Amino acid sequence: MDYGDYFLPLADQKQQKQLFEQLLDRCFDFYSGKERDNKFLIYKSADELKDLVQEDLPEEGLPLENLLDVLSKRVGRYSIAQFDPEYLAFPDSGNSIPAMWADIYTKFLNQNMIAFSRSAPIATFIEIQLIEWLRQLIGYEYKSLDQVQSLSEVSGMITTGGHMSNHIAIMSALNHAFPEIKTKGLSSLGFQPAVILSGAISHYSFSSAMHHLGIGQDGLLIADSTSDYTTNLASVEELLKNPPEGKKPFMVVGVAGNSRTTSIDDLGALAKLCRKYGIWFHTDACHGGVLLFSSKYRKMLAGIEESDSVSLDPHKGLFSPYPLSFVMFKQRDTLTQFTRYEKEVRNGGSWDLGYITPFYGSRGFESLKLWLSIKALGLKGLEKAIDDRQTLAYQTSDLITKSGYFAVFNEMSFYRMVFVYYPAKIKDLVSQQHAITPEQKEAVKELIDHYTHLINEELYTSGELCLDEFKLHDLGNFSGLDTKDRFVVMSLTIGNPKQHIEVIEQALQKLFKLCEHYSKEMQDKVEDVLFGNAKHEVKTTNLYGPAGWQ
Repeated sequence: MDYGDYFLPLADQKQQKQLFEQLLDRCFDFYSGKERDNKFLIYKSADELKDLVQEDLPEEGLPLENLLDVLSKRVGRYSIAQFDPEYLAFPDSGNSIPAMWADIYTKFLNQNMIAFSRSAPIATFIEIQLIEWLRQLIGYEYKSLDQVQSLSEVSGMITTGGHMSNHIAIMSALNHAFPEIKTKGLSSLGFQPAVILSGAISHYSFSSAMHHLGIGQDGLLIADSTSDYTTNLASVEELLKNPPEGKKPFMVVGVAGNSRTTSIDDLGALAKLCRKYGIWFHTDACHGGVLLFSSKYRKMLAGIEESDSVSLDPHKGLFSPYPLSFVMFKQRDTLTQFTRYEKEVRNGGSWDLGYITPFYGSRGFESLKLWLSIKALGLKGLEKAIDDRQTLAYQTSDLITKSGYFAVFNEMSFYRMVFVYYPAKIKDLVSQQHAITPEQKEAVKELIDHYTHLINEELYTSGELCLDEFKLHDLGNFSGLDTKDRFVVMSLTIGNPKQHIEVIEQALQKLFKLCEHYSKEMQDKVEDVLFGNAKHEVKTTNLYGPAGWQ
């Protein structure tokens, strides 16, 4: 083939269409399960995957037809299918047809959202329109698009994920509180700016941001958490009243659906505290923000409208393919502080979004995914999908709780629950021992970690059922072991609108079967700990998923 045949448009329109039809056939082979043996994953170890990819830099290219085999038989075959019915980990199903259409279409459009003229004319206003729709849902003051007269009024931006959205929220609050750092830098302050949050439930992005932004990680002031994995209000106020010497708080973080249990803080109470002390209030709603689309469940987010900033992740709970995240600001001109061209931004002389988007210059037209999804389903359609997911989440919670195999660490208030393998009969056996020593409790805890990981690992590597795995403190002492150490936990998420209770029941039977298989073995080892002298040293490794990142 001539090198020109690798670039669109092709002279032969029929051939051009056939090539993309063949690609779509391979895409749907992946979606149907045909290309992955009807498993959510054909598991390979890290070394095996490296062997599949390893090759010298190619001197000669491949015909387009051969590349289809490379895509499907090498890339697709060993990729994870997060939309699969047996995938019950992070809720990133990404299977919204309108969002997928938009994702494909934007690749053909190839708009660059850095600028309006010669880069992204109509895309610019679609993005601004979407930001106004999100303002309306949050409860901020909002405008119709024709009322937005300048870039300074654009009060949000699209990012690649909650990690970056939270970075930009911290940077915005920091510059709002201490505008002198724009020219003089952080060293001019004479103290360390500080962020208050609950360390047990907050996302790792906040610790990363303190490092990346040059504030310093010990500028995080850690508030206590409650037994239901929410932020302890009294602890926050104590830090606001009496921060450590040399530190000055400028932001408090509330969590609307933490990444482990999706528990939701009392946002209204946190907002009231922040107003009392004159502190910026940020709500991390990367999970819980989807409830804004539900008139029934948005009450769980009461007070979010009082936030100075909010981070949202449609690629988590609104079925959009990666990446798509937002950071939103109550005060309209918040992003103007980052521009070099304040006059043009304020007087309507420019619509170049790149002037007000920190960290980002060139970026794609990702906002079309959510815009088109809202156009397709409307608020009523999205509300129905979210409400149905809530119903399914509660039904799934009942199945886990009633199975008798687990100690459950949180009530399924949203779409995620956490549990460890600790069969009721074994837990009862341990709780009946009145003279159990701390060493024995620790040994039992190690066995719980071991079997929780063992069962989850077998399910994952088989490709038959995917649950998350990470470490978490048992804040409510649901295990009864009174330990301050973190447990290895399983986590289940309901995130696919194509799932229904029969599918969930069928998937969980695979989990319950393994739980029953290991029940006698675990009980024998626990009895050895309680009544014998056996010493069991068990270690767990290979924790999966970003929820386990620290």
